[in-house]
Amino acid sequence: MPPRVYPRCCIHVPRDIIRDPDPSIYDQQLVFSTGGTPTFNSPDIETFNYWPFHPIKNLAVTLRNLSADCSANQTRLDLSWSPWGIGLPRQAIGTHFINLARLGFPGSEGTIEVPLPPAVAAAGRYGIFAKVIHPYDRDPTNNEGEQTADGFQTSHARSKAFVIPVRNPTSSMQTIALTAGPSAVTPWVALTPATVTLAAGAQTNVTAVVTVPNSIPASPSGTLISATIDILATMSGGYLGGVAILVLVDA
Repeated sequence: MPPRVYPRCCIHVPRDIIRDPDPSIYDQQLVFSTGGTPTFNSPDIETFNYWPFHPIKNLAVTLRNLSADCSANQTRLDLSWSPWGIGLPRQAIGTHFINLARLGFPGSEGTIEVPLPPAVAAAGRYGIFAKVIHPYDRDPTNNEGEQTADGFQTSHARSKAFVIPVRNPTSSMQTIALTAGPSAVTPWVALTPATVTLAAGAQTNVTAVVTVPNSIPASPSGTLISATIDILATMSGGYLGGVAILVLVDA
């Protein structure tokens, strides 16, 4: 009896008809890698109230699907936090899920609210880190965002010093350089030291003194933020992280 011949069990699907979602968040490392200047006051993460600057009751994280071809159901959001600083160890807050429609349709953008954990609130100043995960994500370069922010009002003083813990999170000695921007506010900031060399896992403090010139007038009534100063840390030329200092010029 001749052997039976069975049809092939698999069908090749042409790549040009596969549709994948693209859940995303403002990603500082992506901005840096494409030549931009990232801000650490993320437009997609809310972590504080002002003024005066103080912890928020509920964290809010906004995600959006950039794919016009496919919805992003069961998009996963992992949240973590660290004390104020750069490169510090992170602790998990929790995992949440959201369904996002295709770009151009209602529901392509959504916000997840999470009660601020007591330990984070007790820290007073902190960084919040968001990681977006989807098994069929077509662009994983726009999936990690952070907000590490502090601030001050010039009605209290036109100059304020911020102590920024900086840590080398790698397993080898690294040189870390810090710069302040954007260019309009760079002259307001003095970083001491601006470059540090740290052993594996070592940590030090960098002081950022922000002085708003007397020539800068008070902002119009109703202004929430007059200027955002972003301090970016690079490690051997690559991205490490940063912090944002918000300024309200109210006197």
